[in-house]
Amino acid sequence: MTTEKKYLEIETKYDATGIDRLEFKKLAKMLNPKTFVYVESRDVYYINKEGIFLRYRMPAENMDDPRAELTPKIKHVEQNNIVRTEPNLRIDLNDPGRVKSFCNSIGFQENFSIYKMCDIYNYEDATLVYYTVVDENSKCANFMEIEVNEDLDIEKEEGMSIIQKYEKILSSLGITAQKRKKLSLFEMYRK
Repeated sequence: MTTEKKYLEIETKYDATGIDRLEFKKLAKMLNPKTFVYVESRDVYYINKEGIFLRYRMPAENMDDPRAELTPKIKHVEQNNIVRTEPNLRIDLNDPGRVKSFCNSIGFQENFSIYKMCDIYNYEDATLVYYTVVDENSKCANFMEIEVNEDLDIEKEEGMSIIQKYEKILSSLGITAQKRKKLSLFEMYRK
């Protein structure tokens, strides 16, 4: 497995305004997920002068596992946000002040933070996520994602056929290729 493919994320995001969360959950359960988890956590975004950004995912507030990650998110094509390289670096043993100090010392400054409440359904080939984002002004927005399982070690074309499979299943909720969002959360909430 090459380094580039190992950290390849193939994911589509959709505006979930108007999508009933309970209808999504019902449909997701009918697909027999391997696992389900509900997670609440804060993401802090840091940016440098070149516009490169890092996401610091703080430990989930409702989980026993204190997992925290620092992730650079590198787009492969500027026009969309579907394929990115995202090596997640676990930083569980570091408090937020140390993480901020580290990011500042390598030229990254905090730009914004968001709070996320996520329903996460994991399947063999993908993960389906319905989540609510609360921004720094307490405004809420709902999103849905289809993320290809990166452990499959596949190319973009194969990943896109997995995404299309789930879009077809979720089309009754309004999840279609035409409704894919081109912007990342960073691009939507950046100051």
